[in-house]
Amino acid sequence: MKVGTIGTGDILNLILDAVKDTDDIICEAIYSRDESTGRTLAGKFGIRKVYTRLEDMLNDDEVGFIYIASPNSLHYEQARLALEHGKNVICEKPFTSTYSEARELAEIAKQKQLFLFEAITTTYLPNYQIIKEQVKNLGNIKLVLCNYSQYSSRYNKLLGGEMTNAFNPKFSGGALMDINLYNVYFVMDLFGKPDYIRYYPNRFENGIDTSGILILQYPGFVCECSGAKDTWGVNSAQIQGEKGFLYVTEGSNGCIQVRVTTNEYEKFFNEQEGHHQWYFEIQGITKLVRDKNYTECWKRLDRTLEVVEVIEKARKEAGILFDADR
Repeated sequence: MKVGTIGTGDILNLILDAVKDTDDIICEAIYSRDESTGRTLAGKFGIRKVYTRLEDMLNDDEVGFIYIASPNSLHYEQARLALEHGKNVICEKPFTSTYSEARELAEIAKQKQLFLFEAITTTYLPNYQIIKEQVKNLGNIKLVLCNYSQYSSRYNKLLGGEMTNAFNPKFSGGALMDINLYNVYFVMDLFGKPDYIRYYPNRFENGIDTSGILILQYPGFVCECSGAKDTWGVNSAQIQGEKGFLYVTEGSNGCIQVRVTTNEYEKFFNEQEGHHQWYFEIQGITKLVRDKNYTECWKRLDRTLEVVEVIEKARKEAGILFDADR
């Protein structure tokens, strides 16, 4: 896999670290509107090519994959252009601003027999696979409680009058899209689509959500997903059943350790020591590509569509609108 990247933010440093430690994948090129920024990043990771025009990178025959790590609102257009140029795509979360955008990208990828992944770490983590197995031992599930709260330095800027992408409706920002999304994936990949969705946000004066609680109702149990960029707290995920509970240290983003307590035993699991979560994401995606496993890719893509649909419904019913909605 020879990858070209879009974006130069902090997340890309983590991704390129993971690429460096993974067989069968290299970063061939970087696209950045600012050539000096692009060259600094390229120099750090030994990347040969820097483009300042996206079209030029998309026309590079040596680049087979595009990794999109740009502002949220640009994901759809850049992914569509890449797919139309015959490139496979890995797109940072959140996948797109709207369900209609996500559905269109999925249709193009399947029609052209191209890989299309949302880069969501949770579902690639070894500890998450343990959770999927162990949840069967909890009996009938009654409560699911997820909290992912991470105070953002950009929130300070917002309070000071500076509008950054993270809190800008024009760029599809907000806590639900950026941080609570991990909780939604954690829950929906375990239990599927909920029957009922309701979002209760704390909103800034521009209408964006800086934190909020998402309620997901399933047959027989209820789920609370809390996400915040304006506070911090103890991040965790807990699944409670009639025969026991499962507790995830540091929450849905990293699944650092899993504790399972039932009527019969208590066990602790951790198969992720020594690596950050983006390492496992790149390892997982690379293996699917190496195996030409389009079936699993598109299964994951179908889950992405469901999550995008739930997120869009939740925020719109809460009155949170993006420029992409208009």
